[in-house]
Amino acid sequence: MIELHQFAPGWGLNASPFCLKVEVYCRLAELPYQTRSTLPFKGPRGKLPFIVDQSHRVPDSGNILTYLKKTYGDPLDGQLSEAQLATGHMLRRTCEESLYFAIVFSRWVDDRYWPKTREAFFGMVPPVARHLVAGAARKGIRKSLVGQGYGRYPLAEVYAAGTADLSAIAWQLGQHKYAAGNEVTSLDATVYAFLFNIVRAPLETPLKHAASERESILAYLERMEDVLKMKSGPGGV
Repeated sequence: MIELHQFAPGWGLNASPFCLKVEVYCRLAELPYQTRSTLPFKGPRGKLPFIVDQSHRVPDSGNILTYLKKTYGDPLDGQLSEAQLATGHMLRRTCEESLYFAIVFSRWVDDRYWPKTREAFFGMVPPVARHLVAGAARKGIRKSLVGQGYGRYPLAEVYAAGTADLSAIAWQLGQHKYAAGNEVTSLDATVYAFLFNIVRAPLETPLKHAASERESILAYLERMEDVLKMKSGPGGV
């Protein structure tokens, strides 16, 4: 049984796109797994997610999917063409290396949405310590965003960049049923996880408004959720 170590739920859902990516992949590939709520410092690289499988501890969502494919076979991507693989690579990088930081910015930097983020992620911390712990975490994320670049941008520019990413993703989703074509692939674990964390999270951010205005994104989420309903959840098949 694969153990998936990830953040505790926020807002009653898997609020980390990278953790959700691995969970969705396991479900799509029908791999039996169990989730474990874990603190990041316990991971091999001090980050989440990571998995424990057959005594192996594997960090990083990309490395995890590579490991699972090599260990258990590749039921989702075996028929992808070079063109689909190239498109998929660019789509994944758009989600993980650009759109992700706009999501983080909206939750942790934008003062309009920070209170709900603080309550979702730190609501279980005792009141005396909650302000200090949440403030320290926010300060660290602000610093990381400054290093990445978006922390130096005004709000409007961050959301414009995120909206441009969503427009590109929406165009691609309008061409096919799923991210790389008309069959579900591992790429859908990534695309779904990021769009889910924008549209389904209870924050009415400009990113959510932009995604909700694009019919191809909404239709894609519904198709993916129909697929996932037929797949096994935690605990496996």
